[in-house]
Amino acid sequence: MDRTVRRIIGLQVAVTALIALPLLGYQGASSAFSALLGGSIGFLTSLVYAKTMLMVKGDEPRELLKAHIRAEAYKLLSTLVLFVAVFAVFRDVSPLILILTFAATLFAYWAGLLMIETRSKS
Repeated sequence: MDRTVRRIIGLQVAVTALIALPLLGYQGASSAFSALLGGSIGFLTSLVYAKTMLMVKGDEPRELLKAHIRAEAYKLLSTLVLFVAVFAVFRDVSPLILILTFAATLFAYWAGLLMIETRSKS
């Protein structure tokens, strides 16, 4: 797997842990588990996107655009399936914590991209 992909997904995993661990101590296992599920949806769908894009051969703009659209579609579909599965299987999940942690992983994704872009220009 590409180094950039590992760093960004690693950042998302770290954000998930940084949210879940304090919740475990302050609000209990159910809240921490909700955070883990939300964060997992965030970083697993990023992995789906990355794996799809890493399969692209060449650098022709048309092919890259097609691959990006396909990867985004897979990521969106994966996100929907995972949210539905979590709410169907886990009845004691905290929706607010789950969604906020998911959102935090999305923020980490974009922040990670910006940090990498900033470093490459230096």
